[in-house]
Amino acid sequence: MRRGVVVAGIVAGLVVAGLVVRGAPPSVPSVGPADRTTERVLRPWGELPADARPGSGVAVTGSGDVVFLHRAGGDFASDTVIDTDPLLVLTPDGVVRTRLGAGKFKSPHGVSVDAEGRIWVTDVMTNRVTAFNGPTLGHDYGPGLDTCLSIRNELTNLPCTGDPEIFARPTDVAVSSDRHAFVADGYRNSRVAVFDDDRFALEWGGLGDRPGEFHLPHGIALRKNGDVVVADRRNARVQVFAPDGRHRATYASAAIGRPYDVAVGPDDALYVLDGGDALDEDGGGHRGYVVSMDDNGSVKDRWRLADQNADPHQLAVGPRGELYVAALNGPPLYRWTP
Repeated sequence: MRRGVVVAGIVAGLVVAGLVVRGAPPSVPSVGPADRTTERVLRPWGELPADARPGSGVAVTGSGDVVFLHRAGGDFASDTVIDTDPLLVLTPDGVVRTRLGAGKFKSPHGVSVDAEGRIWVTDVMTNRVTAFNGPTLGHDYGPGLDTCLSIRNELTNLPCTGDPEIFARPTDVAVSSDRHAFVADGYRNSRVAVFDDDRFALEWGGLGDRPGEFHLPHGIALRKNGDVVVADRRNARVQVFAPDGRHRATYASAAIGRPYDVAVGPDDALYVLDGGDALDEDGGGHRGYVVSMDDNGSVKDRWRLADQNADPHQLAVGPRGELYVAALNGPPLYRWTP
């Protein structure tokens, strides 16, 4: 009898442990139909080389140059080092001024430019955040860590690492004027990690759909008051935080769609990129829109991509209100100008 009780206890313990490790990942919400009427259209732009696709990221410098990031024809999460330059700096007229980055990246994902003009790139395979003429953030993986993080997509509470400086497929980064880097981290983590120059400072988030939690934080931007705005892609919402991680607001509606990225214009207006549902829902539709929002989260204006099958990926706003979108399918870079 005693042996049976012990065995039953062990089995019960394993079941409980299994439930604890498995967790409960949030479902992916469907985005309902919305009025998409608009006359303003983003069209293919830039004199780009033939290998400049898929278009993964775009940013704009203070002088109006456009920094375009591509994967040189490689697939998402390719483990091969890109031996051509995945970064192109274009003049405001769309002519390539500079190429850089060959041999540094495997699967670059997002790009941003800070107030000092430094270019920052996230890479979902090297698990690094790299600043040209600046720091490189992220620690090396130990044996088995990549496998553990992959399994954690299903066993969502599986403990893999306690090192806050290890990224798990980081997606985007925004850098404040005082050199604080806010990293959206990302496909296998569900957090925002903050670095003071190259030193880890704090983090917030966790997998879920409650306020302050994320299901693929995919894009990130900073308002002039320091607020941190996150495109919470698979939760189909935008979340706003204080710089210390306190949750301020959540915006979600059919008019906003599924936010792939967020950007802040020169007038501090907030812009959201609706990337559609094709990559997140079984049978989800393709869609490509940009919306601007007021401070209450209501949509003020809307633009559409000329190709609604483009799978837009990252958004940037120029100094005169120009809109730029990097896209994964077809022409890799789009622009609208006032």
